[in-house]
Amino acid sequence: MRYLLMFAIRIYWLIPTKLHDKCLFKETCSHYVYRVAKHHGFKAAWKALKERRELCRPGYMVYRSEGKIYLKTAGGQIFEEESISPNLLPPKGRIHLDFDTMKY
Repeated sequence: MRYLLMFAIRIYWLIPTKLHDKCLFKETCSHYVYRVAKHHGFKAAWKALKERRELCRPGYMVYRSEGKIYLKTAGGQIFEEESISPNLLPPKGRIHLDFDTMKY
């Protein structure tokens, strides 16, 4: 089953689509699941796929706090800039929610 899943992911990579650019994470969901399948087997990969699917739902927010950029998912999980896809990072100085410049 592991190799069937890995084969399906490789086919997915060959299909030209805009979905490939919409992942929230630097290591895309398909690459993450492929890596887990390769190293830990089908069950672990299936679990990883379900976890990532829950994280990638709409409703995320990118913000800056204490000089770092974070992504908060709709489920409330927070990821640091190193994990965020470059496609989601705004140009320098264009963060919508910047806690560093807010006055309390």
